Amino acid sequence: MRNQPLYILTEDLNFFFLLKSELDKYKIPFQILDFDSKIPKIPSIILTTSNDYKKLTNKNHSNYLVYSKNIDFGKYFLHAIAAVRVGYKEHYTTFTFSIDPGKKLGLMVFLDDYYLDSYCCYETNSFFSIIQKYIDVFEDDNPTLMKINFKLGRGVLDITYDLVKQIYIMFQNRKHLRVCLVDEFKSSQFRLSGNSIGKKFTKDEVSALILAFRIGIEVRFDNYDYIFEQIRMKKLFIGKPKTGNHETHHGNLFSLEELVEKVLSGNLSLSNAIEIISANNG
Repeated sequence: MRNQPLYILTEDLNFFFLLKSELDKYKIPFQILDFDSKIPKIPSIILTTSNDYKKLTNKNHSNYLVYSKNIDFGKYFLHAIAAVRVGYKEHYTTFTFSIDPGKKLGLMVFLDDYYLDSYCCYETNSFFSIIQKYIDVFEDDNPTLMKINFKLGRGVLDITYDLVKQIYIMFQNRKHLRVCLVDEFKSSQFRLSGNSIGKKFTKDEVSALILAFRIGIEVRFDNYDYIFEQIRMKKLFIGKPKTGNHETHHGNLFSLEELVEKVLSGNLSLSNAIEIISANNG
């Protein structure tokens, strides 16, 4: 379950202020519990330390994310963000990285089909470092390798080609890897006037989000050189997506901006958004 109430329960002031600082940056609301408080009976997420957790007599009804000093705080906090935005799970299965290539790289990160985070990267090295960080954190202690999906805009073809090449160098021999090229038609024209999570998105991040809604064509390690050559020679075209209002199976019409808002707020999965758009365009 996503968007559960978030609580902090700790007597460790260093942990509390470090956690509060990061949650404030992400504009994630939380409430404070003390040991005299009743543990919420409704499904919720409680951030605490191993020492604090040992003091609890009632550990029911909630998902506890327990921090100990042998855990890297950055990794711990990523799991906290995932619990809030995607839902608490012991193990996650799938990453989708949507990328708007250019001088600046817009990056949208989806975990198990829900929005997790986004970045505007000024250097390719930092871009790939972010991707590797997420995979390392969520594959740590995971009994199976995660599925990794990449969606890349093909507007600046040489940049896209270099990114695809680097992806296959980084993830060679990985079984569950999927790379798709999508058309960037009008993706940079979309303007996000506001959103419920309170983050200010760069135009590169917004473009990457719009590209995530598109299907495109898959390229593999053994054919991506050929496909890029066909695109350069204008022998292969990726169809321009249609825009407009999008109808659900229940007959409700949503504008693209409404779909974007639902995805960012965690009220709609990426797959469901794509289904709505595809049904409208079909």
